[in-house]
Amino acid sequence: MIPDARATLDQSEYERAADVHRLMAVVPVILGAGLAVCQSRRALQADPALGHAADWYRLATGRRTTPAQTRAIEAYLIATVDHGFNASTFATRVVTSTGADAASALSTGVAALSGPLHGGAPARALAMIEEIGEASSARRWVSDRLSFGEKIMGFGHAVYRADDPRSTFMRSVAQQLAGSPAEVELVQRAIAIEAEVLAALSAAKPGAVIVTNVEYYAGVVLHLAGLPAEAFTPSFTVSRVVGWGAHLLEQAADNKIMRPSSRYVGPEPIAPRDGWVNP
Repeated sequence: MIPDARATLDQSEYERAADVHRLMAVVPVILGAGLAVCQSRRALQADPALGHAADWYRLATGRRTTPAQTRAIEAYLIATVDHGFNASTFATRVVTSTGADAASALSTGVAALSGPLHGGAPARALAMIEEIGEASSARRWVSDRLSFGEKIMGFGHAVYRADDPRSTFMRSVAQQLAGSPAEVELVQRAIAIEAEVLAALSAAKPGAVIVTNVEYYAGVVLHLAGLPAEAFTPSFTVSRVVGWGAHLLEQAADNKIMRPSSRYVGPEPIAPRDGWVNP
């Protein structure tokens, strides 16, 4: 528990909202400071004169954005702000349901993003595009990875059985943002690789519905916007903390502790031998 933090169970609706709003504002500054340390530069303070996306870019990189970069980052932050009961959101609601303070509940959401399957995929998807190189190499690359039981980052989703609309949106953002010949080439290559990867996955897993998810083009967009790969997951956090906060307030307003049940499916217990006495 954070020192001096008050349990949501003991707060009024107004007090909970005030805590959540403060934490939403603090998170980008903390993450920006962490990135500054990684980049061996001085951490910056928030600039109230800038918009949320533009100031996040400045905190994360030490530089100011162009208008095009700002629009692209805004698009990403909006597209990923919330997405149902995903892993981090569900974790946040579970901790909130105990009556814990807002900082502890939101920290649980951050912890869930430490796993590469939730929040870390954009950087891995971008690295995959670079490793594949030409689209003609994609099918062999996918086949090799599947033979070792590896996951293909940026593809597949637990919910969608049709195109992920966020992925389609991010692809259009990437196409609009690309300016230089090298950037245009990257986007075109990503689109071509996407088609080949989907074809390879369809052949390897007939009958399975596998779609491109938001992480595939998110990595391309954040890269084109000038953010380093180490800022991709923090950028997701800056976005998703708003969704977590909304879920926290909803959970706390009409709360019941979350206590899922489980069913034992292991081996049957060993029958006691004759003469065995339960101590």
